[in-house]
Amino acid sequence: MLLAWRLAAVLSALWCMWVPSPASAGSLGLGAYVGNSRAELSQFEQWLGRPVDHVAAHTGRANWRDWVSSIKWSLGLWAPLHKPVAWTIPLVVNGGSLADAAAGGYDKFYLEGARMLAASCPNENTIHVRIGEEFNGNWMPWAAAGHEREFIGAYRRVVDLFRSQSARFRFEWNVNVGETRMNAADAYPGDEYVDVVGMDFYYNVAWNPADASLAWSEMVDRPYGLKWLEQFAADHNKPTAYPEWGVNSDGAGPYIRKAAEWFTSHRVVYQRVWNSNSEFAGKLSDGQYPNAGKAYVAAFGPDAGSQLSAKRCDR
Repeated sequence: MLLAWRLAAVLSALWCMWVPSPASAGSLGLGAYVGNSRAELSQFEQWLGRPVDHVAAHTGRANWRDWVSSIKWSLGLWAPLHKPVAWTIPLVVNGGSLADAAAGGYDKFYLEGARMLAASCPNENTIHVRIGEEFNGNWMPWAAAGHEREFIGAYRRVVDLFRSQSARFRFEWNVNVGETRMNAADAYPGDEYVDVVGMDFYYNVAWNPADASLAWSEMVDRPYGLKWLEQFAADHNKPTAYPEWGVNSDGAGPYIRKAAEWFTSHRVVYQRVWNSNSEFAGKLSDGQYPNAGKAYVAAFGPDAGSQLSAKRCDR
């Protein structure tokens, strides 16, 4: 295992510099969540007819050993692709405490993770990290409802520790669409701690309208919907991101087209479709939703025209 980690470090050191847009948060463009599989990412790119602009890396939270080791493992997994990586890193592990995180109880783990990421690509201008995602729901160990102050303290602690290792880190504050159990703004850590304001949103016919156009309108206009996110971001002069979005309906074509229009008409620096059946049955590239898949390729594939994109690695 030690040899594998050393190999991962060597591969990571070979990553090249990629050039972001002038926006301070950088632009990662189009991505897709495919799980921790290079083969699945390759299949998605072949199906789409174009490469993704960046890789989505989600790391573990079973315990603190998993938290650290999964970052090391992911570095080795994605390094051979020579693409920018957007990291989703747990704010705390299962059974962890926001209060302990805010008080410094987990500092040694945060610092170890920050050092690994900062060293992985010394020439990369920005390193994108999403921490504490979907905090306004009740399913994450860092759920913030009733614990807003502790969430803010933990979030700030992680940002400060990561920035102590590199000024290249960029942080996304991320909410789940439509959660009314709390006012998400009450857990905003402050403009100096946030580079990108993000939202996860899924079209699920189990509770969204079967009509795709109505479903899109609901997603935009509902409390804490897409319109709310863009207004909140504008009020704080931040760009936006949609790191998880997906559909589970073969009739989702109009919804997908509206999503593409939304991304290009707003200050969106990256977006990633959920191309997986893990946790949400949204995989498009396997043909389970053939019409929705065709709509996605038409909206985001090689013939879609100008889309968000990051500059490629130059070797």
